Amino acid sequence: MAILMTEMYSAQLKEIVLRAIKVYNRFRSPEATAKLVGVKNNGFVIDFEGSFCRSRDVREYFEELIYELKGINEKISVELQETKLIGPNSYRASYKIIDTSNKDYEDLLFREFLLDRGMSFNDYLTVNSCTKDVILFHFRTWLLQRKEN
Repeated sequence: MAILMTEMYSAQLKEIVLRAIKVYNRFRSPEATAKLVGVKNNGFVIDFEGSFCRSRDVREYFEELIYELKGINEKISVELQETKLIGPNSYRASYKIIDTSNKDYEDLLFREFLLDRGMSFNDYLTVNSCTKDVILFHFRTWLLQRKEN
């Protein structure tokens, strides 16, 4: 079960990171453009390219992606682990997920499940108990379907 949760979490994490990159690039490109290299169980890797305004520390560009991730899902905790220059005006940044217990994985998945259906977690908290039961039933069904795929 833990392996399947990790696989599901990685797939969900990838979706969240791609959403954050889309927002990041919309506001920062062409000065800085992010591209997902890969997702692993405990983090992800992003390549950044651009002119990077010299009046700022380049590291700030990498840290701004963390704020975009938080904007998409406030429960995600990420830290910049490592950066390296990989070419002229090109950097690779590794990010590490912080505090990822199975409960956190499931909570992250549940919040994304709600968002995909147009409902925030606060909206969920305000519905009656019968509606909560139905939502949880659909969430568990959704989890099972993801395991099968």
